[in-house]
Amino acid sequence: MPVVFALLAAASFSALAITVTRGFRNNSLMTGLMVSLPVGALVTGAFTLADPPTGLTLKAILFFVAGGIVGEGVGRTAFIFAVMLIGPSTATPLQTATYPALALLGGWILLSEPVTVWRVAGAVAIAAGITVLVRGQPATVGSGGHREPVKAGRWAYLLPVLGGVSFASSDLLRKLGLEETPHPAFGAVSGTITIILLWLIVLAVAPRIRATVSLEPGWQWFIPTGFLAGLGVLSVFQALESGDVSVVGPIIMSQPLMVVLFSALFLRDLEKLTAKVVAGAALTVLGLVTISSF
Repeated sequence: MPVVFALLAAASFSALAITVTRGFRNNSLMTGLMVSLPVGALVTGAFTLADPPTGLTLKAILFFVAGGIVGEGVGRTAFIFAVMLIGPSTATPLQTATYPALALLGGWILLSEPVTVWRVAGAVAIAAGITVLVRGQPATVGSGGHREPVKAGRWAYLLPVLGGVSFASSDLLRKLGLEETPHPAFGAVSGTITIILLWLIVLAVAPRIRATVSLEPGWQWFIPTGFLAGLGVLSVFQALESGDVSVVGPIIMSQPLMVVLFSALFLRDLEKLTAKVVAGAALTVLGLVTISSF
């Protein structure tokens, strides 16, 4: 079951990439956050109310809150900035290559999870497959049909690494919280509510950022985005509750594979499969089978 929930999380986050792309055509990042985050909180909150947590400890709450801040706060923000500065074809492989290694190492050191040769081989195959897959995507072009130049310092290449470190650290914190209080829904909603409160504080003290929040055409796409985000985070917690971080983490980070599949189905006019995409997808699937079977 942990593998199933990890795949469901990856599928949810991948479908989210399709809906959020539609929404961001006319809307700002803050608009997307202010619409999608509350919807995600409603999804995870509904599961929490349906099955309230028992034996809740302060230690568990702190782990869940910290996991939300590190993952959805630092990790997500760092990766978005990385995509803006150096592009997704460079940022995504750097992040996804960082995550499996840290999930394996952290699970081994902090949680005494077994690290077998097959798990290491599977994580390496997933990271390598995603790297080939993403680099096989067509280049982003501007309105004139030419690739838009990217101007960024070398420090920008540290952003996706920070994202990978943050997501891996977040899953470890959530796993520790679940060991204290095994309630995935509460863990998910507590982290989401924390991020909402932090962004509200940012909006309150930063008028220039607050001015970017407006409901322009297409903002409705952020509603399914929030639903998918809530379902994805909840699936992450369900996977972590009964599975090892070293197994669950790399599978969740196979999202680029599913993004390609969803794009082929729903964005055929914008995406096309290449030989590198097919090779990367095959290598990623091989890694998934290896890490989940041994």
